Amino acid sequence: MIRKNGCYKSACFIFMFCLLICCGSKKDEGEPKLFSLEKVLTIDTENNKTAEMGLTDISYFDIDSEGKIFIANLKAKENYIFILNTDGSLISVFGRNGQGPGEFQIIKELSLSNQDEIFITDMGKVVLFSNTGQLIKEFRIDDDYQKIIPLDRDRYLVIAVRMNPDLSQSFQVILCSSGLEELKTLDSSKIESFETATKVNIIPTLVYWEKSHHHIFTGNTDEYEIRVFDFNGKLLRSIKKENKAVFLSDKDREGYEQNLQRYPPEIRESFFIPDVFSPFKDIVALGDKWLFVQTYDEPNEGSFLYDIFDTNGEFIGRTELEGYQVKFKGDSVYCLKQKESGYKELVVYKMVWD
Repeated sequence: MIRKNGCYKSACFIFMFCLLICCGSKKDEGEPKLFSLEKVLTIDTENNKTAEMGLTDISYFDIDSEGKIFIANLKAKENYIFILNTDGSLISVFGRNGQGPGEFQIIKELSLSNQDEIFITDMGKVVLFSNTGQLIKEFRIDDDYQKIIPLDRDRYLVIAVRMNPDLSQSFQVILCSSGLEELKTLDSSKIESFETATKVNIIPTLVYWEKSHHHIFTGNTDEYEIRVFDFNGKLLRSIKKENKAVFLSDKDREGYEQNLQRYPPEIRESFFIPDVFSPFKDIVALGDKWLFVQTYDEPNEGSFLYDIFDTNGEFIGRTELEGYQVKFKGDSVYCLKQKESGYKELVVYKMVWD
């Protein structure tokens, strides 16, 4: 269901988030210490009206400069890409399954450029569309390339997964030219192979990335450190923070144990379940002004605590946001959630500064 909440401002639709300012942090005079989120739109894939549009799942999404929402639905029966207006109404659907021009086999990423062009990373190729869904071009990519994110006209951010001689896998964040020449590896992580390692952590070390208008952010979950680069690959600063360990609950541990039951005993014995989670689980930029680092602190079911840093890398507070994936665009927050039924919903909030 697509629900538009216009002037109706019930208390259940307004979430107040106090930014708990840490002692000694410097803030610009007049910077707001409190903001609220007013729910303005819900796109619920469980609702029949949404399903009638063909939007049965939300695999990837992005937002253009006008606030239109672009969604990749990998469970679609015919067309994979949906363009929705700011009120959630359907504008167009395109992108069929296939191997021809403008067609897809396995979509791995949907990302919009600063010019609102749609970049779709598919198996072995990138397909570029206008923001109305018109095919512009497509080009082949290395099989190791999993995601292509446009930075500007001259550079891409590439996420690659490569097999090492010891059968481990390396996840790499690579700065590339417009011709996909690899200019610099900005960050990487390594996942051990259960075939060669003594014991493998079931919660792997991952590398996360984000881009803003002028910056690239990367972080390896081995430690709490976010690196900030410009689009030339120059390291501008590192953001570090001491973090309190978040221990796995009995429910968390039970979930990992259930997942292991799908594998033969000889494989299950190669893994171990750690006592604590990684220091963080995602990074999200609010333009070039603020960086939100998603932690494993879960104050309410379905919500997570985010550490907030300013443009200089100073820690300025924490806030709670709903959903497992969050994106900012202008004064709006887009939160992707998974309901208890297993269906997904995308909730759009307006940020109200006090």
